[in-house]
Amino acid sequence: MFFKVNFGVVKENPATCKGVIEIMKYLNRYTPRDVEGTPWPIICHGDQLSVERMIECRIAMSSSALPGDRLEGLYPSFFVTILHYIFE
Repeated sequence: MFFKVNFGVVKENPATCKGVIEIMKYLNRYTPRDVEGTPWPIICHGDQLSVERMIECRIAMSSSALPGDRLEGLYPSFFVTILHYIFE
């Protein structure tokens, strides 16, 4: 089942760790889940600085109790890596 989702504008500062955590929590609400509630992996593309911030925020949230709070459904990836695989 596919449907369109308007992600809208998240009014957080992407230059701070707190802001990136809030943005990733917002995006994580839209990751698909299996029957047990485990998130399916979704790749978040971005430039190198954005990916570095996303990785730091995943590390900061890694000790949370719930998989949703650990941001397990979102995997940061540098967009050039994906372009390399597409056009190879």
